[in-house]
Amino acid sequence: MSPLRISTPQIEGFLQVSKQLKFQVLLDVSEMHELLQDLAPVHICVVSEPTTLDRALISNEEFLEMYGSYVAGLKEGKMLDEKLLRRYFSSAWTSALDAVYAMAVSSEKYLVKPLKPLIQLQGHHFFYSDLDKQFHPMVLSQESVSWGIQFSYPQLCQDPKTSDILKVGKGENFPNTALFTALTKWLREHTLPTPFVVDGKRTNAPIRLGKQCLNWIGKHPQLTQKGIEIFSFSTSN
Repeated sequence: MSPLRISTPQIEGFLQVSKQLKFQVLLDVSEMHELLQDLAPVHICVVSEPTTLDRALISNEEFLEMYGSYVAGLKEGKMLDEKLLRRYFSSAWTSALDAVYAMAVSSEKYLVKPLKPLIQLQGHHFFYSDLDKQFHPMVLSQESVSWGIQFSYPQLCQDPKTSDILKVGKGENFPNTALFTALTKWLREHTLPTPFVVDGKRTNAPIRLGKQCLNWIGKHPQLTQKGIEIFSFSTSN
């Protein structure tokens, strides 16, 4: 039996959110494992597609297996088919299951809908522009580079019942504020602004990189194709 409550927008209303705080990061699979452990409990919800109730939640083990396949491909200089990643990299994280409900769209399929603000995941790609010499996050094109996941969390929301605009804060109405605060603290401690090197010049970008990625990130196939390197701290002393 699914732990998700079944309901409808006519009963629950529509949650709308805005003004997102965003972190784009590529982690090693060991770091993603540690992150999920440190944030526990984390419920991973399928929000990108209709799903059966028994598949509406992704276990941490299943998520890590798919993320591990993605990272393993990068280490081998290969790109995993991103269609396989969408279910996982476009999921939502919540510390409380009462922040979502399941809405029937057919006799067997449901959409997981938010009742309270969630941490939204998106597969992240960046683009380096030769024109302005800048790294631009969340750009999907043939010239962009796959770089882990973007985590985002809203700062404003519209109450589904009253339509009042609310500031996303703490308390039982916003159970994932504490989860996002813990996530951002973890990212600041375990990752760094990526020290890219383009045309021999180092440029730190706000796009983040797990510290455990430094010993293999040079094998990223899309970086090598574009001649983008990562500054080596081991050879800088």
